[in-house]
Amino acid sequence: MATLDDPYRKLRPPGATPDDEICNCAADTAIVLQSHLSANPLACARCNLEVPPERIDLDRDLVEAIAWWRQFHDCFYFLWLDSGEFEAWAAAQLSDPSSPVNVRGLEIVQRLNSKRHCYLWWFQDEGADGWVPATHCPRCSRPLEVRFSGERPQGGALRVCEHCLVALAV
Repeated sequence: MATLDDPYRKLRPPGATPDDEICNCAADTAIVLQSHLSANPLACARCNLEVPPERIDLDRDLVEAIAWWRQFHDCFYFLWLDSGEFEAWAAAQLSDPSSPVNVRGLEIVQRLNSKRHCYLWWFQDEGADGWVPATHCPRCSRPLEVRFSGERPQGGALRVCEHCLVALAV
């Protein structure tokens, strides 16, 4: 396992997720497909901690699709994080309902939904000038419903569209 003083830590495989970062919520709690900048993009909708994939009984094809989507999504997300010449383009891709990263993510959410209720985490550039939390679905414009109010990290909540299966943090 790499330590902080290991000069090669960024080139080493990630270690196991610490126990205090693993969800302990009820097995029927909804999940969110979202990039955590880690190997597992499945998070609990209530506590926002990692949901081990073996708890969901995923088949090999779905595991491959989830892993591929995570890598694809992270390409855009890292470009946005870089805050360089691709930042605006990457943010547009991550927030566009018709972009390949969101279309493919929603396809996976539909497949995951057969195992456990699932949402796609919707990108929001919270640091953008004039940003305000969304109150309507970015795909269908229906009003978002509040879920897990006060139960998420820092007492937050999720706003979800049950029709489109997207989730935004508030």
